[in-house]
Amino acid sequence: MTCIGMTFLILACAVPQPKIFYPFFVLIFYVLSVIPMMLAKRLSPGSETNPKTEFALFLTSGMVLSSFALPIVLAHSGVITWLACALTLISNTVNYLTMLGYVMKDSEFDAPYGGMF
Repeated sequence: MTCIGMTFLILACAVPQPKIFYPFFVLIFYVLSVIPMMLAKRLSPGSETNPKTEFALFLTSGMVLSSFALPIVLAHSGVITWLACALTLISNTVNYLTMLGYVMKDSEFDAPYGGMF
């Protein structure tokens, strides 16, 4: 599913106006959004909630929100077209749903190589 999301992101950069690569800046949010939760899981084992986990969830949700807001702000200011904005938002939705599916998978039935399918 990530390949489909990345295809939409590449289309957002190539289709409306060639050589406008501003939608690729959401890749920074893709990388940064998983770091707080990875650190929180490493530092606080168990399923109980604590301030570290809550703060990590807060930071992650802020980064996810920022990745959806960035293309809208760029399109509103005229830097990218609204078609590029729509393709980037579709890419964000697909990629974050893939990340959510990976996080929510059942740990009992772990398959090799991540077990998404």
